[in-house]
Amino acid sequence: MTGTERASGWWPGGVRARRRAATGRLLAAHDRFELSMVALRKAALDHVDCQDVASVALQAVLSQVAAQARDA
Repeated sequence: MTGTERASGWWPGGVRARRRAATGRLLAAHDRFELSMVALRKAALDHVDCQDVASVALQAVLSQVAAQARDA
């Protein structure tokens, strides 16, 4: 068995090493995906909170305008 055959993965040790490396890459990708999902959820909640504030502000302005229209 030559070093080239081992490095190319023909030798069982090379297969195990490639499998471990692939598993490590898969786990790292999974962790990054989970972190991005957490960030996306936080961004969505922030967006909803901003919409609530805007809605309350618009309702206040509309009630002021309606009050002014009644008084006029």
